[in-house]
Amino acid sequence: MGIYLDTCCWNRLYDDLSVYKNRKQAAAVLKIIKWARQNGVTVWGSDALENEISQIQSADSKKYAYVSRLYRRTITETAEFADTAFGYVEPLAKSAGIAGIDVHHLAFAVGADADYLITTDEKFIARASGLKVSVRVIDPLNFKYK
Repeated sequence: MGIYLDTCCWNRLYDDLSVYKNRKQAAAVLKIIKWARQNGVTVWGSDALENEISQIQSADSKKYAYVSRLYRRTITETAEFADTAFGYVEPLAKSAGIAGIDVHHLAFAVGADADYLITTDEKFIARASGLKVSVRVIDPLNFKYK
């Protein structure tokens, strides 16, 4: 089994936790990370994640330090960019209204053969729900432990 947490998840731990939903999602992300470690589940990283996380640095260097450290300590494998996965995913994603970096996250997750792409982005989840791809895009609150 493998999971791919998008940048929203890595950031959620350092967002405003006085907001109830943020607090619940942050706790769920931490629980998923802990569960993955305890069960030897692959946590996929990618160039897309590293690029997006690096962009935090200019806006908030302290948050960047926390997010990047957690990311580096947590991922167990790095997905390679696969032209075949991107070529398959891009037209499906675009037809569903998925654009920008989310297309790359989806392609990396599919290329890595991850079981789940976990995100807090409700629009991404809704748009990906009908896609015929091998990875399931879900909110951390809806993750089912196996």
